[in-house]
Amino acid sequence: MHTTFDDLAKSYLPSGRLWKGFAPPTAFGPHGNVGISQSGNPCFGFFDNFHAFNETSLDGPYAHLVTAGGSAALAADTATEKGLLALTTAGDTAEDEIVLKWGSTLSAPFKLADNDLVFECRVALSAITTDVVSVALGLGDAGMIVTDKFFTDADILDGDGDFLGFAKLVAETGDFDGAYQDADGAYIDGGTKTKLNALATFTASATTYKKLGFRYRAHPQKVEWYVDGVLAGDSATPARLTDAECKAASFPNDVLLAPYIAIKDKAGTTALTVNLDWWGCAQMLG
Repeated sequence: MHTTFDDLAKSYLPSGRLWKGFAPPTAFGPHGNVGISQSGNPCFGFFDNFHAFNETSLDGPYAHLVTAGGSAALAADTATEKGLLALTTAGDTAEDEIVLKWGSTLSAPFKLADNDLVFECRVALSAITTDVVSVALGLGDAGMIVTDKFFTDADILDGDGDFLGFAKLVAETGDFDGAYQDADGAYIDGGTKTKLNALATFTASATTYKKLGFRYRAHPQKVEWYVDGVLAGDSATPARLTDAECKAASFPNDVLLAPYIAIKDKAGTTALTVNLDWWGCAQMLG
């Protein structure tokens, strides 16, 4: 019987099917590194399991924005989460924000053109109350590490932003859509492309995790969204962008991007903790 890495991997580890062809995620390390893909080609990326984290903004491999009473800090390990970063809103200040960006404020090493890319993270949400918070994770442009840049007060992605990933807008309860936007085009999620709607549904539990990821393929261009290591959607309408959709004005294929997770407490009434167990991103170099 033919056995693959995906067959052997635990549910709490990176998804073999999503990372197929790349160097093992752990080879890159939290600060970024060049690895060798399974095909022998070089690839650049990072993988952070949060065994350490510096809470001082701009000190270490991260830039972070934390307003009002929020925090971004390590939490206690568990039986399966060996390294855990907790992003917590206080729940007492409307428009409170937490934005975490891999790299410095200027760093944005990835581009959705020419070379394959993979992104994946493992997260849990302590609360999913409707009309309270917005959450997004994926790749954004370097300028999104400022207040009201990820989510405006009108709860939409800022029109000057570039983004590809998953998003839960405030009107949603526990549903995350596939989402993307180019600064020169419209914001697209499951409301406009039904194949991207409600790709992952969370329960209110700080210990119930889901793996969210996507794979960009350059030739021909396409993006596929994965949830818990499986291509989201169904066989008739998979969560996949075609070559034509990747070449449209709304797709962010003309700008350098960096990994982000962003939270905006729209209502300021309910505390939320997003536990980030690990995340990583890598791109082929040729």
